[in-house]
Amino acid sequence: MFNSPQKQLINPDDLFGSREIRFQDRRESHYPQLMRLCADFNFSVLQLQRKIFSHLSRKLVPGPLEFVLALRDESSEYWYSLSPGVESLKLLNDYCKTYEIDLLHMHLIGDDGDDQELHNESFY
Repeated sequence: MFNSPQKQLINPDDLFGSREIRFQDRRESHYPQLMRLCADFNFSVLQLQRKIFSHLSRKLVPGPLEFVLALRDESSEYWYSLSPGVESLKLLNDYCKTYEIDLLHMHLIGDDGDDQELHNESFY
């Protein structure tokens, strides 16, 4: 079972490639939870291929493809993943269905780490 959502920076240096998955038609979507989050709340679904170190070839090689629910910070242009990497869109849709309230709370209100940084900056 997966853990609850956490906001993590997606470092482009750790990736061989990435692409954004777009959902076109709300009525024909096989992944209604992902469609709703992306269309109504500005989330994105990214397909990532991370770099992993191969001990056999002693090089960085492409890892397996994974899907994550992500948000883009408009001010810094960085991507942040909110879900763990999963191997299929169906698993990501199921994850988002299970943790929908936590994802929306993190996106709309912020996470606890953001609040602590704000409080620390407000003192001297």
